[in-house]
Amino acid sequence: MTTGWGKLAAALTTGLLAAAVLVGCGSKSSNSSDGVTTADSGGKSTEQAKAETKGSGDRKEISIWHYFEHEAAALEKVADKYNELQDDVHITCTYVSRDELMNQYTIGAVSGELPDIGMVDSPDMASYISLGVFEDIDDELKAWGDIDQFYEGPLNSCRDSEGRLHGIPNNSNCLALLCNMDILNAAGIKETPTTWDEFYEVCKATTNPADSVYGFAMCAVGNEEGTFQYIPWLYAAGADVTTLTSLEAAESLDFLAKLVNDGLMSKEVVNWGQGDALNAFAAGKAAMLESGTWQIAQFDSGDVKLDCNYQYAMLPKGKQNASVIGGENFGVCTGTEAKEECVDFLKYMMTAENNADWCEIAGKLPVRGDATKLKDFWTEDPRYAVFNESMDYAVARGPHESWPTISEAIYTAEQSVLLGEKTGTEAMAQAAGIVDPILDEVPIAK
Repeated sequence: MTTGWGKLAAALTTGLLAAAVLVGCGSKSSNSSDGVTTADSGGKSTEQAKAETKGSGDRKEISIWHYFEHEAAALEKVADKYNELQDDVHITCTYVSRDELMNQYTIGAVSGELPDIGMVDSPDMASYISLGVFEDIDDELKAWGDIDQFYEGPLNSCRDSEGRLHGIPNNSNCLALLCNMDILNAAGIKETPTTWDEFYEVCKATTNPADSVYGFAMCAVGNEEGTFQYIPWLYAAGADVTTLTSLEAAESLDFLAKLVNDGLMSKEVVNWGQGDALNAFAAGKAAMLESGTWQIAQFDSGDVKLDCNYQYAMLPKGKQNASVIGGENFGVCTGTEAKEECVDFLKYMMTAENNADWCEIAGKLPVRGDATKLKDFWTEDPRYAVFNESMDYAVARGPHESWPTISEAIYTAEQSVLLGEKTGTEAMAQAAGIVDPILDEVPIAK
């Protein structure tokens, strides 16, 4: 059995090594913005974040660190409104790059240098709970009376191994297929593909090497974003994280590798974050894209301009339909001197009305059932309707306290196959050698 100190030492080593790599290699800008956003170090460092957290008169100062980019203004609007409603505390929201923030959680578990409230990608929360980064706020949230309104999937990602809540989900999202219908129609294709076989044929028909146009673009970068975008293919093939040595798991990797090997998907996808893949699609260099809910808001706001007729469809079906859940959680960090006040703000931020308003602006899906009922556009807008249907088949990543290690094994396997270094069977055998012992010790909760 791995001890808590053993986990902490391993996490510290991983975090410090990651920081060293980031410093040594520099960083790459990305305009991606979802539950697994990998924001670059162009954001605030934690030292800058500390310097920017200022007191506000006699009020108690509460700091919130987050890695939202496009949604930052919406978060700050909620905080500003809360600040106007009362005179006891002042909420300050500070953007910190995702990598920097995750490193700070790891180091802060020992040093105590943590914000009052911190944001975390939902599959990573169990790991940081096990390290002691987030306070147990189960009693406070249950006394609130609203917790039963939250969907179980997102809410469960905030629980520890004993089922107690250490935070609250903020938003949810999933993935679907975005199609440039101008390119598809020009190739004689009138309908979006529904199966892997149809999808391959559409990729083949819409690829144009002379103009550097590929049939499909996705993110297969070596981090959580890559795992996020690969998971639907793993599950659609009929496999899952617990069956990595299965024939189906190998087939999911080999199918994506075939797209690269046949010239239907750029080899550069191993270097692309979700924002990079979106940029390729927006530039007309890909006929189809694995796209997230949050990107609709980017289209509607004009942050990303699409000069084409486009249509969303569910990701193509292998043996079954599949998508993956994303989203962020907020937790009260250990050591805060304002635990009660922090919980009060989280409850305010996550009222049904605020959750609905925020998710509408950010292009996310609410985590409260009663919030979904407050807006019509999640069902009346055909784009969001596709994502709502996809949520019926969307799976969670974990939750597991060792998800970062599990995820690394998975995205490493994907990259090795797309780069032609291993077959799907070889890559998955190597990944299973890492993942299976972890799950034998602590299974993923069903």
